[in-house]
Amino acid sequence: MININEVRRGVIQEMFPTGLYAMRDLLSAEENEILVRKILQLEGIFGRGNLNDWLSGQSSPSNCFHLSSLKDYLEFQPLIDRTTQCVEEFARAYGSDAEYFCNDAWYNVYTPGQYQEFHTHPNSIFSCVYFVSVPENAPGIYFKRPNSDCMYPPKDISRVTPLQDRHVTAPAVECALVIFRSDLQHSVPPGSFDGKRITIAMNFD
Repeated sequence: MININEVRRGVIQEMFPTGLYAMRDLLSAEENEILVRKILQLEGIFGRGNLNDWLSGQSSPSNCFHLSSLKDYLEFQPLIDRTTQCVEEFARAYGSDAEYFCNDAWYNVYTPGQYQEFHTHPNSIFSCVYFVSVPENAPGIYFKRPNSDCMYPPKDISRVTPLQDRHVTAPAVECALVIFRSDLQHSVPPGSFDGKRITIAMNFD
């Protein structure tokens, strides 16, 4: 509630905060290595995977999106179980004590120059990204301020402030998890690095 009656001087009150959840070392190095091996095995089966659902097309990462859900493989169950606990912890910040369930999970394997345009995850409540393998200089995830495209910005901006910052970056950190509301626009820019940037995306409802 905006408290106007008790304000005698101009006061800036921040409203409608946007939540991002982050946790490092969700899995051990040994558990994480199991995921690396399984994803590379699946990449050998699915090849580049589904490139048709993204505007980035042939520049998209290799993936199994809408081809196979990782939640159906035993190797990914520890990740999904621990992510579920984190999602439910995050949900409590929204006043929700309900149970949440993973409805889909897929890998993304990026090589240099590949990217993902800004997008959302429709028909879900929370979305997550787990960083499986992160080469040096691999890009993180860019989050866009909600509704930042629908209005003119203030004029002659000379400095960055939290009230007008249009993007927030979650850096790529191996074995780290990031959770966000599924309607929050996010992207992965192209980068120059050696090796493969591997992530797992998950949706919960």
